[in-house]
Amino acid sequence: MKKILLFYPPIGLYQRGEDRCQANMEGSASGSLRACNDLGYMAAVAKNLGLQAMLRDYPAEGKTWQDYIKDIKDFQPDFALMSITTATIEKDMEAFKIAKELFPDVVSIAKGAHFLSCVPQELNKDIYNVMDYAISGEAEFVIGELLKAYLENGPPGQVKGIFYRKENSMVKTAEYEYVENLDDLPFPARELMNNNLYVRPDTGEPMATISVARGCPFPCFYCLTPVVSGKKLRKRSSKNIVDELQECVEKHNIKEFFFKADTFTVDKNWVMEVCDEILRRNLKISWGTSARVKPLDEDMLQKMKQAGCWLIALGIESASDETLKKIKKGATKQDAVDAVRMIKKAKIKIYAYYMLGFPWENREHIRETVKFARQLNCDFIEFHIAVPFEGTEFYEQIKDTEFLQSRAVGHDSYLHPAVRTLYLSSEEILELKNSALREVCLSPAYILKTLKNIKSPEEFFNYSKYGFRMLKNILKK
Repeated sequence: MKKILLFYPPIGLYQRGEDRCQANMEGSASGSLRACNDLGYMAAVAKNLGLQAMLRDYPAEGKTWQDYIKDIKDFQPDFALMSITTATIEKDMEAFKIAKELFPDVVSIAKGAHFLSCVPQELNKDIYNVMDYAISGEAEFVIGELLKAYLENGPPGQVKGIFYRKENSMVKTAEYEYVENLDDLPFPARELMNNNLYVRPDTGEPMATISVARGCPFPCFYCLTPVVSGKKLRKRSSKNIVDELQECVEKHNIKEFFFKADTFTVDKNWVMEVCDEILRRNLKISWGTSARVKPLDEDMLQKMKQAGCWLIALGIESASDETLKKIKKGATKQDAVDAVRMIKKAKIKIYAYYMLGFPWENREHIRETVKFARQLNCDFIEFHIAVPFEGTEFYEQIKDTEFLQSRAVGHDSYLHPAVRTLYLSSEEILELKNSALREVCLSPAYILKTLKNIKSPEEFFNYSKYGFRMLKNILKK
């Protein structure tokens, strides 16, 4: 039986399964690590093909390179499949180097958003000589075709959506075509995951990520979603989604969930169907999800609350209608006000996201956004510095200008901004971000509101843990 090791390398806590984001969790104000579903899906596909799979999330487990080396020696995989991030890709290659030194015949495969927009020439650098394949389509679907081709001695060039090594250079195959029927995927192999590593941030209870839909029809110019999962909204059936929820409850004793979608609330009828199916089966679960500020309506939000929704992550981004228009958000400041009002009325908590550091922004723009964040008074708040991921319109607009201070490749833009604006240096943007967190999240009103919502000693401990992490980050110089 062939063996496959699927892993996150021991290089920091990143959202490696979130290809459109890839945030460094150590630099996050209040974000929590989500389950390694990308590995879980690919492990399930590999198992269905008859392979023996081992899955490891080394950073989440607090493991080191020595643990990785031990696993390679003990398991002796035929395939080593790694999920990379754009920021860590060069360091990540060390994992393949180690595997090849121990077992020269191991087949090394990488997946990650970077391969969706890079060109073959870039992967011909010496540092990538240890990589045999890179997946440039939706990895969960492509991996099955790649493994089948390899196991059957078929030519890799016939597999769409990959790079493969040919005579010491990387060659790209035909473009991957998005699969319409998401129900075709098996559920992630959670029996191979340490599900207790991924928790709801306030209660600390195990929380599974459920990928419910992919793609987004909106053209936000900073977003990787069109590159990662396309512009067309593709949805799983309500039955298929709730089947997975029920399996998590009954087989893994998980009752907390995050519904992963590029935007969950675009199709009201589908949202209502999913909620009705949860209620019909009488599943006693809690879940959060993400949404745009529109479209939202009160009937849908009330139904979501009924079905167990406790949190909505809301991309507000800016208080400036000028900025919202330039980034093609398709929403206004008033839309954000209306969305927050409706969500609060439904008694659902809000995780509000704001972005700073667009090329035209000055101190006044940022001050306006910070003031707006205080006015909206959401339950959890994150200020992100805009990241010009390659493949986005944002990157294309600034790639040959002084606004781009560093490429995202090999650079952690979440901790060290890759951009400057017409008026602000990258250092000033970082200080303004930290100042915004201090002003909003350390205000007496915000702290008092948070304390009033705490219901148990466990919640107090968890809120304190995130609070100290945020304090450590915003006090950094």
